[in-house]
Amino acid sequence: MEDLSTTNINYQLKILKNHFFTIADNTNQFAIHLARSDSKRQKLKDEILAHVQQIHKNYEPNPHIPRHSAPFTEEKHFLKGSLIPFLGENAISAKDIPKLEEWQTFSGEGEDNHIRFIRNIDMSQEYFNTPDEIIVGKLNSLFTRTAKKWY
Repeated sequence: MEDLSTTNINYQLKILKNHFFTIADNTNQFAIHLARSDSKRQKLKDEILAHVQQIHKNYEPNPHIPRHSAPFTEEKHFLKGSLIPFLGENAISAKDIPKLEEWQTFSGEGEDNHIRFIRNIDMSQEYFNTPDEIIVGKLNSLFTRTAKKWY
């Protein structure tokens, strides 16, 4: 009876040794493959770096574009006590612009609704000298229903 159990244990040990050596062999193969891929990756990095350096070496900027000029920006002046910029002589005060409740809303429904809305915006812009930035900032609150969904 002991002979069968000893034989069974020896057989299982033999199987475990085979599995262990298979795992060890696979681990070694993986390490070799990893080392090869690392060396290939390093070669590719060096190759790319050489190309980039060559491009920078031979780079000539476009002669039609000025090299050291900043893009033109219009200087905005601010009225004292106001966060709203104004340009030129017509100063804009936040107190002069109608409150949001006084503006006509736009739902996007009906035939003349959009024409009246645009006319009111134009009149406000002309009469109060309201800048586009202020009007665009109010649009989200002025649009309702369908118009708000589209906006």
